[in-house]
Formats: sequence, structure tokens, C-alpha cells
Amino acid sequence: MTPLPPPRVTATPLLGGPLPAAALHALATRGSGPVSEVRSLLTDRPAATVPHSTPADVFAAIATATDAQRVWARRPERDRRAALARLDRWIARHRTYLGELLAHGSGLCGTDTADELRAAERALRPGRRSVPPRVRELPRTRGVPHARGVPRVRELPRRRPATTVATHTDDSRPLASLLEAAVPALLDGSAVLSHVSPRAAVLAARLCAAAVAAGLPAGIWRLVIAPPGSPTAAVLDEHAETVIPPCCPAPCPGARRPGLLVVRHDARLRTAVAQAGRACFSRAGQGCTAAPIVAVHDTHHATFQRRLANLAAHLPAGGAPGARSSALSSLPGSGPCADFARFARSIAHDARLHPVLTGGHRPDLAPYVHEPVVARTAPGPGPGPLPDPALLAAIPPGPLALIVRYTHWSDVLALAHHTGRHATLITNGRSAHLAAQFAGLPADDIR
Repeated sequence: MTPLPPPRVTATPLLGGPLPAAALHALATRGSGPVSEVRSLLTDRPAATVPHSTPADVFAAIATATDAQRVWARRPERDRRAALARLDRWIARHRTYLGELLAHGSGLCGTDTADELRAAERALRPGRRSVPPRVRELPRTRGVPHARGVPRVRELPRRRPATTVATHTDDSRPLASLLEAAVPALLDGSAVLSHVSPRAAVLAARLCAAAVAAGLPAGIWRLVIAPPGSPTAAVLDEHAETVIPPCCPAPCPGARRPGLLVVRHDARLRTAVAQAGRACFSRAGQGCTAAPIVAVHDTHHATFQRRLANLAAHLPAGGAPGARSSALSSLPGSGPCADFARFARSIAHDARLHPVLTGGHRPDLAPYVHEPVVARTAPGPGPGPLPDPALLAAIPPGPLALIVRYTHWSDVLALAHHTGRHATLITNGRSAHLAAQFAGLPADDIR
């Protein structure tokens, strides 16, 4: 294998100083693409300069990863698990440093950073478990007893691991989404090429360098730097042997389907308010699992609305984003922050909505922080609580709770036609009985 020349990637002292050579060589770029400047979402100061990968870089990365995969696939499974277990211990030792990268790169507040690190630990949990060999007992043959009373066993034929696996990360949860897709493939003996945005490149490069130090072969895990939906990402998907698609691909403008949270008549109100607060305001509404649409049964509507607004009004008291006790994440840049602030101001003039709590832009905390917004929908033109579908598609990502009042379960199913693939049911009943009713609707991840 011919080592790649160091790419033109720099990280300021804001992100821990220059990147080590091992981190630089994890990137599938020779600096031939355009260079973008990444600014901190907490301070708006320059944090890194990152060149984008080109299709030629992708082909070179696939060739390097294929060579490394031949070595990695021949290692015993216990060795692969041991290497990932060492990576898990590295993450545990560097939680503070990784938290700084998450805060500056993705704008995550202290609460969301802690959740992200816990999700990363869960993703690496398979590396800490030992799996018994896949064996089965042969059928007994008359007149031929098993030797010494021990049943004869035969290993099941092992499936050949994919040579190269392409994965995609989510900027609002870069560490967890990176590991959740890569760890199963690495355990299986495959090489991984992870598509990351320039904003997450420094964090991902540090992680890949730690993985090599933990025992993974150099080149087994490469990073392709490109914005979501770019031609370079399409080339990666076309030429990798297996593709793990992103959970929620970036939608076309005006086609966004927000997540849905349903509070049923038998729900515990305290649990419902706490879950709605996390689903609506966590990660500033950036993640695909954010649920800004909250359908609440008549039984709880008035009390739920009052308590959720009270919860939202006290979230900024935790301090500036990045602090351990903070509870407000930054929006991903000036454009999204301006769009959400414009939407928050328009609620008072929109006949389809009634404001309950209208937060404001808080540049005193961080450049792109916006306080939570709580609103309720006006009754729709037809039966049930269905708001205007065009309104749902036009909601920008941000810390928003849009409360929809309903009476009949059929109203919720009608609303679910216009929401995304993630849905959360707050109920004391068996949600498995209700989840089946979502068959044929966009929601296929029901919790």
C-alpha cells in the first residue's frame, strides 16, 4: 500500500490543535477538492479548514480499503472485538475532549452531548460481548454413537463479509451515527468508508486515528468528506459493495416530513411532558428523530400545553451551550437560525397557528441559539385536527413544539399520513397493538 500524502486539513487550537498524521491519513482526500472553512457553532470563530473529497479520491480510498480488508477479514473474531473494545475505552477516557468537538462542530449543548456519548457507548457494546461459535448438532445416526458421549458439531458456513461498506453520518449526531453504522461492518470483517460532512470531519478523523491505535489496520476505515447529496457521495454509493443508507436522507426543499409524538388518553402526564420536551427541543430540532408535531388527546390537552410551555420557558436557565448543565443546542449555522427566527415571528400573524410561547434568538448564549417555541394549531377545514399539510412541510428545523388536539384515534392516523418515519406513542397500554395500525403510513420506526 502506498501511503497518501498528508491532506490540507488544519484544526485550530479551538479543536485541540493540529490533527495527528494518523487522523490525516484516515481522510480519503488529497486536497484536490474545494476547501471549506468550518466555524464553531458556539463562538463563530474559525475552527478548521477541510478540503472536500473528489470521485478520484473515492476510487483511491476504495482500493486502499480493499487491500486492508483482506488482512482484517483473516483475523479471528475475538481479535476484532478486542480492537473495538480498546476503542471503547479510548472514548471513555476522552469524553471531555470529544464533548468539546461535539459542542463546537455540531453545536450540541451539555445535555445532548452526554446523550451522544452514551449512544456511542451503546454502539460499541457488541465489541465487549463474546459470541459463541455458530454450531449445530448433527442428527444422530442409528448404530453410530457419538464419540465419548459428546455430540458432533459442524460449523455453519459463514457468509462472506462485504469487502467495502459505505455509510453516511448525521451532523446532529455525528459520533453515534458514525459508530452505529461502522461497528457492525467492522466486526463482520468488512472495510468501511464513511461519508461525513466537512463539519464532522475533524471528529471523525480523530476517531479513526484512535481506531488504528486500538488495533484496526490502517486503511480499514476511511472518511469521504463531502456535503450531503453531493456527486462524490453518489460515487461512493455506486462503487462500494454494500451501502448503509442514512436514517433520514436530506429531503428536497418543501418536502420535509416532521416527526410525530402522540399523547394518548391513558398516558402519564409527567412522562408525556418530559418525553415531549426531549423530542421537540433536544438538539435544537436538528436530528431526524426530532418530533415537533405533538398530538395530544382532549383529556390532557390544557394541562399538557401549560406544563410543556413552563418546561420550555426554563430551558435557557442551564447556561451557555457547551456547559455541562446547558439544555439548549445551537442551530447549524446562520441560515437555519434566521429561517427559524423568521418562522417564530410569523406565528403571531398566521391564522393556522396560535402562539403559546414564542422564544427569541439568543446571541448572548451563542451565535445560533434560539429559545424554544410552543404553538398550537387552529382547527382544520375538515373533521379532525389535521393541520394544513403545506404548513407541516414548511416548518424549519428548530426547537419547536406544535401541539395538535385530537379526540379520536382515527384523527392521529390521518395526521400520520403527513409526518415522517419516526413516531413516538406515550401510553400505558401495549403500544404493539397500536403500532400495527401505522402499516402503510410513512412512520416505520415507532417507539
